[in-house]
Amino acid sequence: MDSMLQMLLLSHCTSSNEELRNILEVLTRFTSTQNKTVQARALNRIWKLSYFVTRGFWQESFAKFVPPSQRTNIICMTLEAIGECSAEDREWASLMLDVVLRDPVSWMMDVPEILEFIWRNLGSNSTSLQPTLYTVLDVLTNQFPRDVLISVLTDLPHSDSTTLDIWKRMLSLAENSECILDVLCSVLQDQELCGIFNVTTAELGLLRLTLIHPTEENLQELCKPALLQRLLKIESLPLLWLVLRGLVLLSERPETAIGIRDLLPDVMETLRFANTSIALKASKISRNVMTHVGKREARPIVVELAEKLLPLFSHVSSEVREGSILLFKDVMEAAVWWQKRNMRKTVHRGLLPLLFQMSDETPSVAEASGEALVRCAKFLKWKELKRQAKRKGKMEIKECLLRQDRQTANEYLWLSLPYLQNSQASLRYEAVEFIGLALQHSGHQSREKLNVICSALQPLRGDAHPAVRSVATGVIQKCQGQKAEPTRRRFKGLCCWPC
Repeated sequence: MDSMLQMLLLSHCTSSNEELRNILEVLTRFTSTQNKTVQARALNRIWKLSYFVTRGFWQESFAKFVPPSQRTNIICMTLEAIGECSAEDREWASLMLDVVLRDPVSWMMDVPEILEFIWRNLGSNSTSLQPTLYTVLDVLTNQFPRDVLISVLTDLPHSDSTTLDIWKRMLSLAENSECILDVLCSVLQDQELCGIFNVTTAELGLLRLTLIHPTEENLQELCKPALLQRLLKIESLPLLWLVLRGLVLLSERPETAIGIRDLLPDVMETLRFANTSIALKASKISRNVMTHVGKREARPIVVELAEKLLPLFSHVSSEVREGSILLFKDVMEAAVWWQKRNMRKTVHRGLLPLLFQMSDETPSVAEASGEALVRCAKFLKWKELKRQAKRKGKMEIKECLLRQDRQTANEYLWLSLPYLQNSQASLRYEAVEFIGLALQHSGHQSREKLNVICSALQPLRGDAHPAVRSVATGVIQKCQGQKAEPTRRRFKGLCCWPC
């Protein structure tokens, strides 16, 4: 078949343009069929024809022989094939992609559709295609900067982590391209874009200052807390990323850090997006501000800030975990007497997470957790806990927490259940062991509650780590033993019933 196509075209070198168009028109129809085998064969023929044409006698671009409506489809199908097909087909697909990337003006006209394809596939679990997708994104951005920037902000999901990854890639290009940087600054003053995100041109235009060199004059112009506070509420990760980028710059200088102190609760509110990049910037801003403004100036916001730090102790990023725990220590020290009642409640809630994070597989996080637990015990004036925390005796710390009273032991029991699903085996082990101890200290549990605990522990009987499997099996047996006790007591009561 391939040889016949080539012979047909070679035998009509002077009038084969129309022949080639007709052949490609037929082949592109087959790429839309539901039959995957037929679809793959048609696409393969197109790849080989592209190579034949670009290496042959044709002076015209191969794109001119392909119907404009089908060009984007061929690009997307070729990219998909690169990630899935055999080595031989992948070579042909790569040659086709090379044709596309050398002539982006002809091939990559449908920016939103190509961008949506890149977003969808970057968000999948496959990593083999990512370098190729980023190469296509780079070419697309360099060729159509305004269209791509606008499309990322308006066509892709605003609160999606993959959208932010694409945006950050484009920012890295802008840092090395004055043309893209100028276009980006222009886009940030686009009135239609301001309308979409319900902000003024003055507010959105402020973000251009986060992209240029941070001179003294630029930072003073950027330090407008009221405008930045409104921008922190924007529901777009790419734009929010720029806001936080600017706040990081301001937080690094003592004279501007104090001006954004009152924004820290709003900064921590950005954690609602559950995005690691956003969390890292929010944590960095908070730590920088606390360092520069001093404890006295930080007092108005310490209780609220402490509350927002607790969920970060078990964050997926070790850098976020460590930063939030270190900041929690500083926040505790900044509290004054009239804040301590509310702060005590927050500190109590931080004890169990800090105990578990003492077993973190990242040594610096484990160390920070141990130090923070000592600081918590000192804040609470809990001498026994302070002594055991200094000794780093995890079992003794567990016993210390559980000996308070049955109600507290029961609360700790239920708070420890989410840690059974932690990605770190060391934390899963500590959580299971703690649950076993808590069952001893919390008194009688109803059959329903014991069933919940057993169900939560059951998956760990097949855990990849033998120590976790072993301790989970032991605690499950303990739960089952407690469930059987009421039945035995009732049976004993019936036996002793007077005749």
